[in-house]
Amino acid sequence: MIVRDDHDTFLLITQPDHAQLSEAIVAAMRTEPPLAGSARRTILLATREHDNGWIEVDAFPTVDPATGRPCDFMSGPAPVKHELWLRGIARAAKADGLAGALVAEHALTVYGYRRGEAAWTSFFSTIEGMRDALLERAGVGSADRARFDAYYRCVRLGDSFSLQFCNGWKAPATTLGYRAELQGTTLLIAPDPFGGATVDLRVVGHRIPASAYRDDAQVRTAIAAATPEILSGTARGM
Repeated sequence: MIVRDDHDTFLLITQPDHAQLSEAIVAAMRTEPPLAGSARRTILLATREHDNGWIEVDAFPTVDPATGRPCDFMSGPAPVKHELWLRGIARAAKADGLAGALVAEHALTVYGYRRGEAAWTSFFSTIEGMRDALLERAGVGSADRARFDAYYRCVRLGDSFSLQFCNGWKAPATTLGYRAELQGTTLLIAPDPFGGATVDLRVVGHRIPASAYRDDAQVRTAIAAATPEILSGTARGM
């Protein structure tokens, strides 16, 4: 779950909804060569499904007992993270083995800062094994690894740009050679990845009071009572 602080409210956006926006952004990109080739469908599938393991987690939001704040995608116990990524990789792989490998690569990338922690040792060995098995099944050998990395680069960019917009992060961010800055509701990116086009950004969220919630049940009740709203904006080159 993305938990966006908006003054006296929290805007909650599920990870799968953020991932759908990621796919829309990647679909509009014109500067990444793999998106013009035969792998386009697989890349877009992996981008859309990269957070599908969060479906069950986001369906039952929890509260940080120390703060009363709804838990976001950065918080939560390690075992929950391990389980959801195993689930998400398997789901993507059922549709497309290479897409599953890309989701596995994303898990390894975003949690790279956890390497060396005892609680995460089995996570990395398991996910690496899943990725490598899926790559072998897809016929992607070591000689093709640069091609796979180019595919994953697209997934990573879509995730980064979408997270910046959904979270309302104002500070400029650099990802894989692109610099993105959110000005109001417009995400400006350099170099321009969209070939001069302006891309509409739309993602659904639920707004609840920015209170200290006493337990999981209270925050779930608040979300159930909230009317869904659309967070909208645009992305373009600068």
